[in-house]
Amino acid sequence: MLHWKTREEMGDGFMFNKSDHSDTQYNSLQVVQPHEKNTMRTKYLVRDWWSKKQLIELRDFINETIEERGDN
Repeated sequence: MLHWKTREEMGDGFMFNKSDHSDTQYNSLQVVQPHEKNTMRTKYLVRDWWSKKQLIELRDFINETIEERGDN
């Protein structure tokens, strides 16, 4: 199934269908806790656990996000 907002493939086995995901904004951050704004955990995960393929996907996502935000 494709994510309702990003259109990325999420796989099978989700309890909501595409319209339910959109209606509930499932898998979309609405409230971010202070500890989730810290990048240190992500840095450790990237360094210690993620594969080269995952790193390339993350790099591409970050580059696209930076380009979309422009000069902000």
